[in-house]
Amino acid sequence: MAVNYREYFEKYTYFVTNNPLLANEVEVALKWASYIIAGRFSQSPVVTELVHSSSKLLTLLNDNILRRAAGIPINVDVTVEKLSLFLTIIEYSEVFAEVATNRIFGSRGKWLTVLLLHLVKFAVQLLLLLKYDQGLHHSPPIPPLNRKKDVPELCKQSGNTEPLPENYSNSNVQVTFTLKTSGRVVRTVNAAPPLVSRSWQLPKIDEENYKASPRSPSKLSGKFLSGEILHIVRPLVHLASMGAFGEFSWKPFFIAMGMDVTSLHLLKQKHDFNKAEKLEINRRALSLFLYLLRSPFYNRYSKQRIINILQSTSDRIIGSGLLLRPLIEYIPEWQQQYFYAWSS
Repeated sequence: MAVNYREYFEKYTYFVTNNPLLANEVEVALKWASYIIAGRFSQSPVVTELVHSSSKLLTLLNDNILRRAAGIPINVDVTVEKLSLFLTIIEYSEVFAEVATNRIFGSRGKWLTVLLLHLVKFAVQLLLLLKYDQGLHHSPPIPPLNRKKDVPELCKQSGNTEPLPENYSNSNVQVTFTLKTSGRVVRTVNAAPPLVSRSWQLPKIDEENYKASPRSPSKLSGKFLSGEILHIVRPLVHLASMGAFGEFSWKPFFIAMGMDVTSLHLLKQKHDFNKAEKLEINRRALSLFLYLLRSPFYNRYSKQRIINILQSTSDRIIGSGLLLRPLIEYIPEWQQQYFYAWSS
């Protein structure tokens, strides 16, 4: 008897569409499970990253289902949407791929995987930047939905419990219009609910969330384009400098930091970024603090101080050792996996 995967997926789609917050709780539980099992057994790095990546990919899948149900496009250009989805999948699974290949094939397999992944990411990011004028690269390229805020307000009308029509699309359906003579606001026929549940009240849509289409990215040129290219090429330059000078040399550390600082300096001179782009610039600025946790600075200055603080807290606060002692043992794994200078 053949398994009808399409039927199962349709049932799952129906479940997520009608229970977005319950689906979110499952995703959060999966993410916390990855933290709980960290450092508990010999294969925990691989299992932890598998569970953590799975939670992110599940969130991406569920968000995609909800976006389609709510008529929220990721991008008006289908090609850009597919490329952004591809990049997001890579970002969510790259650490697991690195840890798994390191476990199976050793150090050589790990570095080959890292190099191939970042070559693919660089090529796609450069394509989006130069050919499709997508401006700043966001991390992740497709941000998670704020379901409590977005889904109820975009899928359902305030004051009515019925969803908007299936053919509703934020980009091409007008919900209301204003009569020219009287100035009265009237609901359009396309945005009206079924006749049996129709009311005379206008739908209330939050202006912050109701958008005619995704915001157009700011086009970059001149020094601003150079600043963004510096940002997306920095991982490859850092990998190359590590190959030339060694993994624990200060030269790759300062080369990567110099490229990050220069990129930020150039991009911050542009003052017409939209809100999402300004948040991305701020995220990049804050990520400079991660250099305190990156080798060789971490190995020489940060490591012992962090361990001493956690050990002191574990000794003074009753019960905290259950959480902090496995954390202390797992810190070297996390530092190697998450705090590379080429990571976003």
